[in-house]
Amino acid sequence: MGETDKRLTLFTEDEGAVTVVAKAARRSRKRFGGSLQKYFLLDVSWTEEPRRMPILTSASILASFWDIVADWERVRYADYLMELVSSLFPQPGDKAKAFAFLLAGFRSLAMGEPPVSVGRKTEAALLALGGWGPDLSACRKCGTPESRSFRFVVAEGRLYCEACEGKGGIPLSLGAVRTWRALQASSPPTVGRVKIPESVLLEIQSVIPKYLTWSFGISFRSLGDAPAGKKP
Repeated sequence: MGETDKRLTLFTEDEGAVTVVAKAARRSRKRFGGSLQKYFLLDVSWTEEPRRMPILTSASILASFWDIVADWERVRYADYLMELVSSLFPQPGDKAKAFAFLLAGFRSLAMGEPPVSVGRKTEAALLALGGWGPDLSACRKCGTPESRSFRFVVAEGRLYCEACEGKGGIPLSLGAVRTWRALQASSPPTVGRVKIPESVLLEIQSVIPKYLTWSFGISFRSLGDAPAGKKP
């Protein structure tokens, strides 16, 4: 890779995360028309050769989410969503749907939805899409699907109702459990329409990032000391 070349990681609808080289991109912005920046939806093409990094041949802007840069928290969460989807979907899977959830998150951030809400929605949707759960269908011990309150055990990825004995876990109200279930069942067109009351958002914010970090054994650089970067 030459000094004037630029290395980029793109999350694509067909192939997921792809790292490419944009030749001479540092020397002249005219070559790609200023499109090689964050927070754009691009139409791209590249060429591939054996044992070499793909070479970007064209890039054009389809949509801009530049309003994200007006607020630092939006920037942090936009970077986090990109890091999250790239980390969760390197293997074969429904890349097109993961791409659609990422796109929905960027749109919500650009439109001014609170970043923490967008983060929790996208986390829950991507975990369910990839088959990582967790199982929120019922109490693990007695099988009841409804209880005034539950506790969620991160290391098991399961719920226990208030009537069942046991220690440990993070308290969750029935409203928080129902909201999380709704996010798991959401589609890219509907996830943005799920409304999360402030009290419920505080509850699931104390749980979903911990479960995500425990499940994959990694922390995410984009949020620094924010909840998703903490260990359970």
